[in-house]
Amino acid sequence: MNIINTDAYRTAFSEYLRRGTPIRLSLKQVADTERYVWRTQRDERVRPSHRMNDGRIFSWSDPPDTGHPGEDYNCRCEAIPYVEGQTEFAFHDFSTSLASSYDRWTDADFVRHYYFGAGRPVTLLEIGHLREIAEHYAHNTLGDGAFRRLSDQIADVARKSGPGGLTYSFRGAYDFGDVQFSHGGGKVEGAFSGTVEDRGAMLAITGESLCPFPDIVIP
Repeated sequence: MNIINTDAYRTAFSEYLRRGTPIRLSLKQVADTERYVWRTQRDERVRPSHRMNDGRIFSWSDPPDTGHPGEDYNCRCEAIPYVEGQTEFAFHDFSTSLASSYDRWTDADFVRHYYFGAGRPVTLLEIGHLREIAEHYAHNTLGDGAFRRLSDQIADVARKSGPGGLTYSFRGAYDFGDVQFSHGGGKVEGAFSGTVEDRGAMLAITGESLCPFPDIVIP
């Protein structure tokens, strides 16, 4: 039984969208599985915290900090029952610390550096913007976030290549002005390197994506 296809759940979900009526937890637990894969609608209306959940596996008995899909007001996310060996899922995690001990630059600091910095390059870590830039790129760019798109793109390449080593290069131009006006647009390019293993009817993909931000560093 698919939780998002039962008549009772569809009716409750419709009422939630129209009137904000909470969906009873019992309706979410009618599925045959204890775990589910979080799926968003992949558009600009999705909350950033819910984008971070997209593609991840959760248990009905142990909800994430955001609550289960559909519990938050106007949440349109779906819970896809997870059946091991049958249900696809994919997500990226940050493997490098984004913490910074530096003070966060304002637009005034950018202007000051432009006139008095003597052309010295500075990094996102040094100006206290690394976490915001990285998270904006990962979860907010182009409506659904780069991590979601990369997961899908890498999976498509893996299906074509089959088991073995896998590399995939990517690049794109994005607007980072929401982080700080002075950033404006910038390019992000990188590469995924990993392995693909055959798991019956499924493929298991593991690896690491390196995402430098060459155009975001202040010249």
